[in-house]
Amino acid sequence: MQYRLSLVSIERSVGGQSWTLNLPVNVGRNSELPVCIDDDSISRSHCQLYLSADETLMVRDLGSMNGTYVNGTRIRQAHSLVPGDELQLGSVTFRIDYTSDTDPGPAMAQRTTTRVSTASTQKIQTVPSERFTMMEVKEPTKRWWEFWK
Repeated sequence: MQYRLSLVSIERSVGGQSWTLNLPVNVGRNSELPVCIDDDSISRSHCQLYLSADETLMVRDLGSMNGTYVNGTRIRQAHSLVPGDELQLGSVTFRIDYTSDTDPGPAMAQRTTTRVSTASTQKIQTVPSERFTMMEVKEPTKRWWEFWK
């Protein structure tokens, strides 16, 4: 699975641009970065997106002036991200999505309906319950903890 960073909005306009992320990746205003956003509210090297040891998508602020926000809360240390989270850098808002070769993603998902036909159902068969008692234990002289050996 790969992650995608989708531009949701800039203070002055609505986005629509997206980047498939090859992690780790730095995001900022620097034109040499793979994700470059030309906006004065974003630092040259604003934040870094990377995978943690347990394959969780993480974001960390790289000392930006305007801060990095996840779902409206400013982060001060590394923070995990999941698809659907909003990442705000300065006045620019992104959405975290995922992409894969086999999964078309939420945009391509189609609703399916399931119908149950009563003609093809069968009556449930009842199995007689048997009663078990302690008298059926082969060695009744053993104590309960001895059965675990």
